[in-house]
Amino acid sequence: MSETIKLNDLIILGNAAPDELKDLRKTVCYAGYSPSHGLIRIYPIPPSVQMKRWQRVEVQLERNPQDVRKESWKICGSKSDWPRLGQKITRCEQLKRKEWLELLYSLHQRFGVDCVQKLNENRLSLGLVRPKNFKPYFEKRETFDASKQATLFGGEPFWTKQNYGFQPRLQYECENCELARGYHDQQIIEWGVYEWMRKNPTNIEGVWKNLHIGEEKYETSLLVGNQRDHLTSFMVISIFRHKI
Repeated sequence: MSETIKLNDLIILGNAAPDELKDLRKTVCYAGYSPSHGLIRIYPIPPSVQMKRWQRVEVQLERNPQDVRKESWKICGSKSDWPRLGQKITRCEQLKRKEWLELLYSLHQRFGVDCVQKLNENRLSLGLVRPKNFKPYFEKRETFDASKQATLFGGEPFWTKQNYGFQPRLQYECENCELARGYHDQQIIEWGVYEWMRKNPTNIEGVWKNLHIGEEKYETSLLVGNQRDHLTSFMVISIFRHKI
């Protein structure tokens, strides 16, 4: 029997853009923090089951037997109860700005590293970094699926990452970068960035201004995580920014 935990203190930190499983189910991956269990990754979750950043939720989780990363969990009964998975989540209060700023500082104290390489060395799959010398850009995909799926929310077609012609990426230096080339170049998978691309197809570059990346009056930090099948390859899950 797989390990299970009941969390009543999980704070949502962000979620990735929708993807497609081998069985063709559409899914998103959420990341969160529990004071009792640390950083948490939850997937698969239907895209229609929405949780907001900085929202506290209550949910029962079980280990994902197909994932060796210690931070990875799935909602109990995720496959058998897939259409009703949202009913297994209790959505509670939203943290106020002062509260999430204090939490973000605490997360950096506990899970922050001065280089992503440290996460690799310590076999951690989630962590936070404070980047410098940003260079955000879009990389044109060699192949992508231009067709769109029937909408999940009504009104507009539903997109997964495979439906976009461009991949958002971020080059940056860590505070004490250990890479020989001196910088990281990572894919951004934050759903909000992809939603901007979908809603603003003629101005996708405008997302960088919306995120205030590299602006002097804003402090930026990143929640990064690796891939299940490529444990040394990290991606940007959430971009946190706040006015100084």
